[in-house]
Amino acid sequence: MHKKTIYNFVKKYHISKPAFIAYTIIICLIIYFFLFTIFGQKGLIAMFRLQEKIENVGMTKEGLVNKLHNKKNMVDGIGSESLDLDLLDEQSRKVLGYVGKNEVVIYQNEEEKKDEPKN
Repeated sequence: MHKKTIYNFVKKYHISKPAFIAYTIIICLIIYFFLFTIFGQKGLIAMFRLQEKIENVGMTKEGLVNKLHNKKNMVDGIGSESLDLDLLDEQSRKVLGYVGKNEVVIYQNEEEKKDEPKN
């Protein structure tokens, strides 16, 4: 059916064989490049995926920059020029395990921590 339709079209408009082959090749190339532009390795879909990745990396970067800023503030607070005694006390307790004179420390085994239900 398609052969007859194409044959009748070529006959009706008096298209020569080389011209028909050239038109067919051109149409196939146009379709190929159109599909490659959308679905290819560097096509539109790949571009949108890369933009999403860039946004995710940007958000991660902002989070890390905020953490870095907070750490710098902590370091500046512990520095000799501007000593923040509360921050120094908190960090010495947290990192070094220091305890005050009248404080009691209760240690918990790792096995007991695992057995407790999490809320």
